[in-house]
Amino acid sequence: MKNVARCALVLTLVLLTSALWASDGMAVKTMTGEYLWNRQDGPGPIKAEFVATDDNQWNVSFYFNFRDVDHVYSGTATGSLSHGELRGEVMSDGERPQPFVFEGTVESGTFTGTHRTEGEDGEETGTLTLHP
Repeated sequence: MKNVARCALVLTLVLLTSALWASDGMAVKTMTGEYLWNRQDGPGPIKAEFVATDDNQWNVSFYFNFRDVDHVYSGTATGSLSHGELRGEVMSDGERPQPFVFEGTVESGTFTGTHRTEGEDGEETGTLTLHP
């Protein structure tokens, strides 16, 4: 009987730990799509990884290639990945990092929006579409 109780306790602890780990922001949502840069070159493919940190709070990284150079822009986002508003700020990589804002709406899991340089007079730099 003690072995059964120990096994039940271990199983309960494993399940509880798994549930806490999943609710503690470890869920990763990957989306792919296309970005368009307004003044330079054509559109290109992009991958976004959203890691939940809280309800509708995310750490986000965008992976893309621009002019034959791979880039990763990382930051945070707020909003739903299934329906509603989504907005975030990421920092560019490279020698002179610059903040960019992306914002738009999500319908049926597809994000459609814009990206721009950060600041009150931020310049719109293009569009962004992401699919589940």
